[in-house]
Amino acid sequence: MSSDYSARARLFRDALYDAMASDEQAVSDADPLTVLTAILDRCRAISADDETAGGAVNAFDAIVARAPVDDALSEAASLFESPQRFRDALFFLRCLDRDAPGALALMRQRAYLSAAVAPAPSYPELATDQAALLDATAFEALWREPARQTWMEDTIHIWRRAYQPVYVAQHADYSRHIAALSADIEAALWQIDAIEKLNHLERLGEPAAQAALTRFHALAELSACTSDAVQLAAEIAETPVCPHCGYRLGEVPPVEDLNTALIAIERGLATQQGRLARRVVSRLLSRPGRAHEDRLDRFIQVVQASDLSGLAQVLDEGLLEFLGDLLDTPEPRVNLIDRLAQDHPEITTETLEEVVAAFRALVEDELRRGGGRVVIGREDAAPGPPALQEPQDERGSR
Repeated sequence: MSSDYSARARLFRDALYDAMASDEQAVSDADPLTVLTAILDRCRAISADDETAGGAVNAFDAIVARAPVDDALSEAASLFESPQRFRDALFFLRCLDRDAPGALALMRQRAYLSAAVAPAPSYPELATDQAALLDATAFEALWREPARQTWMEDTIHIWRRAYQPVYVAQHADYSRHIAALSADIEAALWQIDAIEKLNHLERLGEPAAQAALTRFHALAELSACTSDAVQLAAEIAETPVCPHCGYRLGEVPPVEDLNTALIAIERGLATQQGRLARRVVSRLLSRPGRAHEDRLDRFIQVVQASDLSGLAQVLDEGLLEFLGDLLDTPEPRVNLIDRLAQDHPEITTETLEEVVAAFRALVEDELRRGGGRVVIGREDAAPGPPALQEPQDERGSR
């Protein structure tokens, strides 16, 4: 770690001394910040009308304010992500001092080139040429060979002309996929509405599919870009990324991400529906007879038939309030064996381990609820309506 730090610090120091050296001789230990300060004084007015150039001047103002040299270089290391970025900025400042219009023109061309994204796996030629151009048009190269300015700008312009039609075509393809995703999202809204309403019923247990719901809502913010090809072509001539949606070459529509979220949401809704079937219906059947309501009849049919789309249609605020009140009432206790039989009516060699595990979970739950004691027979069941009780003989035996 210490060796890496020393090597990095040495690169920052080399960049400062190399950039501040004149053509005739290198600067002495005492001179680099003095030379840099003089250059900054001349460049400050030149860069006032350009945000990028002004930002570079401000950064170097902060550096020279931290004299001596070691402190100044520590400030540089905190402001520039790499010694190479620091080196290029120093030579940009020297070029700006010598030929402001030329330095600013190349800076804008390189800014476009740097901001464009061309992933090598999908666009190998664009990516290779982009990397080579960034090296060939560095400000150190311009400082040492000012006659190459025109070649640098023309070569970057050629690359931009190759990049722009590719970007426009891929942008259109991406937007079509996003439009299709938006239709899928719209079609799934009934599921979202239903599961979020059920998740607010605390008595049903832990909310289901919370992470998937969060991801779904993030994806629902996506929308297809409205920029047409002609408009976008004109805009991409000036900026490498669509100003409306920010699409970058290589971005993949989150089709798989949405499908994963929707599958998790569907499973979560089925989980909540299953909880309703177990907890709500058992309570309804244990209550005294009441006047029938069409909506309640429909609800029971939906729950029992696992009609999830129908469930969403009947879950209004009134029914949710009714369900909340119903879930607050004690659930009728059922004999442990009966409860096991509800989920496992038949035991085979293949399901034996699963059934044993389920019975163990039931017993552990009853131990918690019963203060550490469970009776397998009728003693563990609370009195229920006659239809739910087993017949007894005159002595109360089975």
